[in-house]
Amino acid sequence: MSSQQPHTPQPPRKYGLRFEELSAEDREFFRPFWEEPAPHPNFVVEEQRLVNARVRMATGLSFTLLMVSALVTALLALSGFFFTAGATAIAVGISLFLIIAVRRRLFKSLRLPGAPPPAKNAKARWFWLPHLLVIASVFSLITSFALVPTVFADPNPLVTRAWGIFFAELGMFGLLIAALAYGLIALAAFSPHDDDERIMRPTDFAEQLLERDLRKSEGDDFYDSDWITGKKR
Repeated sequence: MSSQQPHTPQPPRKYGLRFEELSAEDREFFRPFWEEPAPHPNFVVEEQRLVNARVRMATGLSFTLLMVSALVTALLALSGFFFTAGATAIAVGISLFLIIAVRRRLFKSLRLPGAPPPAKNAKARWFWLPHLLVIASVFSLITSFALVPTVFADPNPLVTRAWGIFFAELGMFGLLIAALAYGLIALAAFSPHDDDERIMRPTDFAEQLLERDLRKSEGDDFYDSDWITGKKR
């Protein structure tokens, strides 16, 4: 008669097998579930990326402040609240200073430790042309609303109205030309240099450009526009 005791099945556990009861093969299979994975190299936050993020944030905030303060100032001036418009004009000047400070990296937090401010773009000096055009257009609009009724006053109201329309149209036309000039100069100043001067592109130019960009990416995330990050590959 055999002395071996009959095998009694263990009741099913509520929480499954314990770690000590797993075989070596099972432990290797479930290892990724309890070990902390190593950080992916594409998601390592570097100091340069932190600086780029601060620059993009500061640029967006200062530009938004400029647009909002300029709009509020114009609305208050047109509504006759000149004293309040003068107060909001201070915010316009502050936002302009912030935009220039971000572009020139005047604050240490907007550049790497020990790095000097970036060199000026030679093509950026052409921005003074639309700057001056905007200033002249604003003075033309001010003339239309404020100076025409007094300086160009005429017994005939149609003449006064004609002068007002003339300066208003001149100011709006100047702002339109300045906006187009800003876009063209920005494209010329900040677009990556293209060494290919052929008039006709080859039929597979898009595929060649994609392969070239993939080779330059070196395993990093592919979408990294130069005009956003400011990096030149």
